[in-house]
Amino acid sequence: MTVNGHRAIRVLIVDDEADVRLLLRVQLQQEGFEVVGEASDGREAIDRCVELTPDAVVLDLLMPGMSGFEAIAPLREAKHDVAIVAYTAVAGDFVRKEMARLAVPLLLKSGNSAPLAKALREVVRSA
Repeated sequence: MTVNGHRAIRVLIVDDEADVRLLLRVQLQQEGFEVVGEASDGREAIDRCVELTPDAVVLDLLMPGMSGFEAIAPLREAKHDVAIVAYTAVAGDFVRKEMARLAVPLLLKSGNSAPLAKALREVVRSA
């Protein structure tokens, strides 16, 4: 898929809530991203990342099974150049410090997709 003559950024959405994945899919597609797949936990995210080779992963941090925290290192091992943006409803001091340590941009879930789109473009550009 191309947007304005450029290949669209390919995104994998990872969240345990199907309605959040659907909303993100619609919003990101409206922002010009190509949503190549979805996953409902960290383990599925790793498998889908290997299978689909996205440019970026929108990663919820608190999920049953394998959390987003646990998935970051294996995602990077599976596809070393994948860009990751943490997208979560909870972001206390520990979460903020851990994401800063891992060099993963952190955004709070909101109905506004513009900050997420901006973060995805920036992190892919710098990957």
